[in-house]
Amino acid sequence: MPTSLLTGLLAVSLVFPASSFSQEQSVSSSPNVAPYANTADGLRQLLLDMRAAAKDGNQEKLAAFIKDTEVPNCDAWLHSMYDSDKADSWMGLCEAKSRDPRERDMRELFGQIAKQDGKLFTRKVNDNPQPGKGLEWGWLQAIKQPLDIYWASWLPNGESETNPIGYFMFIDGGFRWESTIQSFKPSQIKTTHAKIIPPKLIKRVEPVYPSEAAAQHVVGTVHVTYLIGGDGRVYNVHALSGEGFSEDPLLRKAAEDAVLQWQFEPGTFDGKPYQTQTTVDITFSPKP
Repeated sequence: MPTSLLTGLLAVSLVFPASSFSQEQSVSSSPNVAPYANTADGLRQLLLDMRAAAKDGNQEKLAAFIKDTEVPNCDAWLHSMYDSDKADSWMGLCEAKSRDPRERDMRELFGQIAKQDGKLFTRKVNDNPQPGKGLEWGWLQAIKQPLDIYWASWLPNGESETNPIGYFMFIDGGFRWESTIQSFKPSQIKTTHAKIIPPKLIKRVEPVYPSEAAAQHVVGTVHVTYLIGGDGRVYNVHALSGEGFSEDPLLRKAAEDAVLQWQFEPGTFDGKPYQTQTTVDITFSPKP
């Protein structure tokens, strides 16, 4: 995989269509967490309160804040959006064995932020996504119902580069952290001290040339974007439009179906699995 795929902010998320749960339902029942408005300012206030708890040394309150950012009824939430066989492959967001270590990392991050002076930045992804057809564009294309998504980062005084905090989704009246994200600053990616091992393809399934397309002599190249998860599986497969690429629905679906079955050895960053988004071109033409 080209090294260029790792430049910039390496923050790739499992992309979820929106929940069928109402965005305006009652706020969290946690006794330690106040309701926050579904706005970038609302998220900023939540994070400022988390920083204040860390600064006061109140680890119990900080842990309660972070616990409250878990997706409520996570299993039901996933299964409301996916067929059961597909929902099961996304359970990293719900399973304690993968979620709890990331929550410990979040506590440590706020412990560091509490010792610094600086500014919190929040942005509503829906209104202001990153330019280009990257992670955020793909996420917004994937959601099938309204889902408000936010990004947060911290800029210490005297520094020019922000520290990623992560993505948050507003679900069931509260901000829920997308804890499956692994985010790095550009300087972390470029440093010679960081050991980056890109994903390695270990199983490639060739696409099936649709018989109907073959009978009509339909040929072309499908440009496919997809996410390689930290478990080596492929997620969020989408055929992209563009000059020179096929718009034929039969070819596009056949390409997506094939790539979805690929498997990888996951990439690692300093020994920790990360997720990355990449593209591939699938060409359909009659066999000689």
